Amino acid sequence: MSTREYFYDLSDRGILSLNGLEQDDPWFVDFFYRRLAPTANPMFPDYPFVSRCGDEMNYVKPADTPIVFTRMEQGRLFYGISLSVPFNAASLVYSPDGVLYHAAPVGERGRLVPALATELGCHIEHWGPMYALHDPSTGVATVIPPMTIPDGLHLLRPKEDNMCVGCGMANPWSLRLSFVFDEGDGVVRTWLAPNERMNGAMETVHGGFVSLLLDETMGKSLSVRGIKAPTAQLNVRFRAPMMMHVQHEIRSWIERIDGRKNFLKGVICRADDPDRVVAEADALFITVRPESIPQIV
Repeated sequence: MSTREYFYDLSDRGILSLNGLEQDDPWFVDFFYRRLAPTANPMFPDYPFVSRCGDEMNYVKPADTPIVFTRMEQGRLFYGISLSVPFNAASLVYSPDGVLYHAAPVGERGRLVPALATELGCHIEHWGPMYALHDPSTGVATVIPPMTIPDGLHLLRPKEDNMCVGCGMANPWSLRLSFVFDEGDGVVRTWLAPNERMNGAMETVHGGFVSLLLDETMGKSLSVRGIKAPTAQLNVRFRAPMMMHVQHEIRSWIERIDGRKNFLKGVICRADDPDRVVAEADALFITVRPESIPQIV
């Protein structure tokens, strides 16, 4: 049985075409995408994907990615005509030229068309050197990293099974903070624009939240190194009011380790003016003895 070969183009806006003619039959387009897969055929290096339909080999040359997401409805990203995947903000990344991508069933990730990126862009804000998608209903910011994170930088996301009020996903009241650990200077950083749930008096952040942010970030400096150590002492100096809705940088580092004693420092400053220190702290964390960990964790 002979095999017929066809060669399709896929634009960066998700338009599938054959010999310049757009393919818009809903049944065919969805059927095509359901069978789409990578191909290792060395005869057609410019067509790295194929959709096999019976004795037809439909090769595809994408302008960018083999999946292009064209719209979002009810928490799902759509491609083809009616095919979709669940939207997950933690699956977003961006390219050096600002294009948004989301994890996809073929080709690792799929491009978001400009209209969809603009729709999401209304809730995207700066997060230190990266970006974050802000959920107005919860106040939680989900970090959007670049496609390639520089060597030595580690993005630490909230853990799904963690009940921590600072960085746990399982706690509905958690701040769900993400962090960046820089191997170069040994500093852990996070960025936050406080919202109403952190309100104290006179449109400033409650001092308890200021202390929590410092304690959480200093604790992350230890946990990223595999050190399990609860807080023994926390001394906070409030230098200026932490203003609501203004992005701040919280950073911490290990000063020294003496046996089970871990001495750390933390600072909160304005993200737009690192010299404007809001609060600083010294802390002592005591490393848990291995035999005590099952009773504490």
